Amino acid sequence: MPEIDAAVALAALRVVTGLVLFGHGAQKVMGAFGGQGFVNWIGAAERMSFRPPRLWAYASAWGELLGGLAFAVGFLTPLAAAVLAIDMLVAIWKVHWAKGLWVTKGGYEYALVMFCVFAVVGLAGVSAYSIDELLGLATHAPVLFVAVFVVGLVAAVVGGMTRREQRQGEAGRLTPH
Repeated sequence: MPEIDAAVALAALRVVTGLVLFGHGAQKVMGAFGGQGFVNWIGAAERMSFRPPRLWAYASAWGELLGGLAFAVGFLTPLAAAVLAIDMLVAIWKVHWAKGLWVTKGGYEYALVMFCVFAVVGLAGVSAYSIDELLGLATHAPVLFVAVFVVGLVAAVVGGMTRREQRQGEAGRLTPH
């Protein structure tokens, strides 16, 4: 049996996972593949306690759509990998954590596996068979991944916690009439 080059395997993994997240983004942005569409996604962002919900809905939906496509073709791979890794951590945190590990119960197993793929590819740097390689964009790829990941994660945590704090403040001011 012929040996498969690791670069080919990594590229195949990148293409498949990128296209899957592109599909998730298309569900959110335009309602493709039986998805909820953007108006409903804004409502979901609000129910997940993101403030402002429209901003976070745009960031997550377009991050999945454009980030998934960029990841699949290997364009700005560290940036796309960081955005998608954060997206998966937020999905785990806001949607799946309380349901446990297994996806059969609505758990976070799928998002965790996807997070691991994005983190490994982001940390591995630019791979062969990518637009990044063709354009010579391989310089400092793991450092860029870590920088974007840290900044994005902090922003997501702040955005995800703002609503909870606001609700607690509003609860103290509201009085029944």
